[in-house]
Amino acid sequence: MLAGNDEQYLYHNSTLALDGDTGEIVWYMQHVVDHWDLDHPFERLLIDTAVTPDPGSVEWISPRVRPGETRRVLTGIPGKTGLVYTVDRETGQFLWARETVMQNVIAEVNTESGAGVINEENLFTGADQERFICPSLNGGKNFPSGAYSPLTGLMYFPLHNTCAEMISLAEEPSLDELYAIDSRIVLPPGVENAGTIEAISVETGETAWKLEQRAGATSLMTTGSGLLFGGDTMGMFKAYDQESGEVLWEVSLGSHVTGYPATYAVNGRQYVAVSTGGSLNTLSIANLAPERRAATANNLYVFALPE
Repeated sequence: MLAGNDEQYLYHNSTLALDGDTGEIVWYMQHVVDHWDLDHPFERLLIDTAVTPDPGSVEWISPRVRPGETRRVLTGIPGKTGLVYTVDRETGQFLWARETVMQNVIAEVNTESGAGVINEENLFTGADQERFICPSLNGGKNFPSGAYSPLTGLMYFPLHNTCAEMISLAEEPSLDELYAIDSRIVLPPGVENAGTIEAISVETGETAWKLEQRAGATSLMTTGSGLLFGGDTMGMFKAYDQESGEVLWEVSLGSHVTGYPATYAVNGRQYVAVSTGGSLNTLSIANLAPERRAATANNLYVFALPE
């Protein structure tokens, strides 16, 4: 089997569109050839929207974009690098991409194909090499999910400000050495807050609002009443205003909010449910703010919203 930094390794860290009847690949986009455990398995959002990327906010824009043209897009943050990608979901045509958190592994995005161009200075070429990689394998984005609101035209993402001091372990790694890298997660230089919630326009790519906090942010959920719910590694669960990011109420659950918030109604009364516990991701992020560390008790909480 061929291996090396010059190989493409299809189709890892890719978005694939499959024909539902035949299973054939209709199109694919490989976001990055990964050398640092920066997976791209996260949720994508399917939205019909005008596409008018703002050059002041969006670094990589396809020359084929006609500002204001309505497209059936696939958008979101598919991977740990924290880059937003917006793609025409029918054709696979790349439309635009932008950064959110600090990252130094993708030097640029090819504006024709959407392929990420690797920063070769951060590749490992042998054993016992050290690199400072951002984000860490915990990700700028990870399994905590983002959300979208048709009320605002904004997508909301829980993000982490992380880097890692990585060391390559062996020339020919064994199965026991996983990815053959050792990693120590740290905050980026000059950064004190591990967690971020960022609201981004699906049309323009502009940041509508952004909240930074010491604790790591976890999954988000929007409602049709203009609310945004989310938790963190300190055990706080909050309701935000979708438009402004203002915190409307908050409660301490005493443990990492690791579940995915859900809402439902019974006899006309709306409820919000969320679970707590612990995960490898939240435990690692919580260590970046040890004075805000919460417990890891497994519980389910249900809140009744005002009628």
